[in-house]
Parts: sequence; C-alpha cells; structure tokens
Amino acid sequence: MTSLAVLFACAGVPWLVCAVLRASFPDAEQDPGAARERALRRYRRATLYSTAVALPVAAAAGAVLVDPLLATRWPTVGSWFFASLAASTAWVSLALARRTPEEREAMPVLVTIGRAVQTFVYPVLAVALCLLAHAGLEAVGSWSPMWRAVVAAFFSVGAVLLIAPWLTAALGAWPIFPQRIESEGASWRLVHLPAPTPYLTHAAALPWLRAVLISDGLFTRAPDEQWKTLVRYEVGGSLGSRAERGARWAVAIPFSVIAFVCASALGANDPRKLVAGTFIAVVLTMVASWFANRQPVSLGTLESDGPSVQELAQTLRSLPPCLGQALPRTSHKPLGTPLYDRLFALGHDPGRRPHS
Repeated sequence: MTSLAVLFACAGVPWLVCAVLRASFPDAEQDPGAARERALRRYRRATLYSTAVALPVAAAAGAVLVDPLLATRWPTVGSWFFASLAASTAWVSLALARRTPEEREAMPVLVTIGRAVQTFVYPVLAVALCLLAHAGLEAVGSWSPMWRAVVAAFFSVGAVLLIAPWLTAALGAWPIFPQRIESEGASWRLVHLPAPTPYLTHAAALPWLRAVLISDGLFTRAPDEQWKTLVRYEVGGSLGSRAERGARWAVAIPFSVIAFVCASALGANDPRKLVAGTFIAVVLTMVASWFANRQPVSLGTLESDGPSVQELAQTLRSLPPCLGQALPRTSHKPLGTPLYDRLFALGHDPGRRPHS
C-alpha cells in the first residue's frame, strides 16, 4: 500500500502544484501580447524550480518507502527500481501538468510522455552506475569505509559527467544527429535533447565530451543556418583555458564528492537510504556541473571563436516569434552586459538587460 501511495502522490501532486502556480499568474491565460509572455516566463521559471525540488524528493521517497516485498532478495536493486519509477512518474506528471495551451496543441500527450521518459534515462542510468561503483569496491577488497566512500564518490562523479551522458547517446535514448560542427580545431557531435516541450530552445556545450545538446525546439523550428549560428555561439571558447571556469569546477567537483560521501555514510547500513542519497547526489552533481560550465561570453571570444555580433543579431531577429529570445533558454553562455549592448545597438532587443 505504501508503494501505491507514493506513486499516486508522485502522479497527483505535480498537477496540484501547477494548478496553484497557474492561479498565481492569471494573466498567463488572459492577457495578450507582452504581458502574457512575461506571465508565462514567470510560470515556466516557477515550474522549473518546482521540478528541481520535486524529482530528487520523489526519488528519495520511492527508495526509502519502498515496499519491503520488492527488495527482499536484492534490496539495492529493488530500491533503485522503485526510486526510478517514482521519480519518472513525477517527471512525466510535471511535463504534462505544466503544458501551456500552445504546447498541448503542438505536441500530443503520448509524445510528451515519451520525451519525458527519454530525458529521465540519463539520471536513472547515472544512479545505476554509481551504485555499481559502490558494489564493485565492496567486492574488490577490504578497504576502510571512509576510503571506500571517497573512491566511490570520485567514480560516481565521473559516471554522472562522463559515462552516463555518453551511454545515453550511445544507446540511442538521445539520438545523435549526422551533422557535426567544426569549431576551435575540434569536431563536435550534435546530440538531440528530447525535451517534453516543442518550444524549449536549448543548446548546451559539453566540452569534456566534444558534444552539444540541442532541443528539437531549436533544431526543427529554426532554419538550418540559424540554429547552426546559435550552436557556434554556444561552442565558441568552450575549449579555451578559463580561470573563472576552472575556479567554478574547483568548487563543483569537491561539492559533488562530498555529496556522494554523505550518501555513502547515510546508507552504510541501509541500501534504501544509500539509493535515496545517491539520487540526491546525482541531481546535485548535475546542477553543480551546469553552474560550473555556465559563463557569459566575452566580445573578444565571440569574434574569434564564434559568429560575429552582427551575424548573431541578424539570426536572433529572424527567428520565429516563439523562438525570438536573446539566446537559447538555459544556455551555458548567457548574455553579458557588453554583448547585450552591442546586440541592442544592432537593432535586436534581447529583453531584460543583465545586471552589470
């Protein structure tokens, strides 16, 4: 009964949360033009924050409250399965509940569900790899618990940042486009991020994998040369030596290691708590890596490694209205103040001016 209660909560709570958020922004459904767009941006931002909190909570609840009958013989495997099921249910429910009328018209329910499942393959696979690292170290030798936890933590960080995204694409959960982008003397793979919304315009460079994630909101709805320009913008300068990015990674990696060590300590005598802590550590590592890789681009880097400012401004002006944003949403290269001013001077209004 506890298992069913958790699944019902994971399926039903997102609808209640989204209904409350929609009620907080009534003009999102009524006001035309810019007022409605601003309200929708607030609504999407609120649902994004809700998702970031809800998914690890759902996974932890699924692991800790799992029916003991599911975990009698292989408690870790049973807890991982139910935690994955609970978090996937919450993510699918959120993807359906947060849809706007335009999104409901553009993407059928079954396609949205399929995309949500595809995107969630990555964290589920990452958690499985982290648990395998724990099991392997326990089977190898008689290490002290602390050393085993530290080594497993480093293996886990590598699994989240390197092995899991590579496997997700290699296994076909995230298809690889036949096209490639040449930049900075390197060939970059283009990987389709199957976002459960047709309007997410997202391009994110993963320089350590020589790959760029592209949502179909950008790939299928923007003309060929336009999405390539935005991808070149995202890739430009990613391979260069950046003191600020290095400092961010110097914080992100120890933070992630500490999160996994804490998960090991929490679950030392209870596989269910180990799975719950590992799910939370995986999510924290994904968030930390996103912040570590996020850096406003400089005008010098843009001119030398990416498209020119004039080309970028022309591309942004010519995008369809639903894609006419300053840059792809959640890009790793947000607008800096100098670039914002140059784009504005060239006739493109990028929206709100970033803080200096």
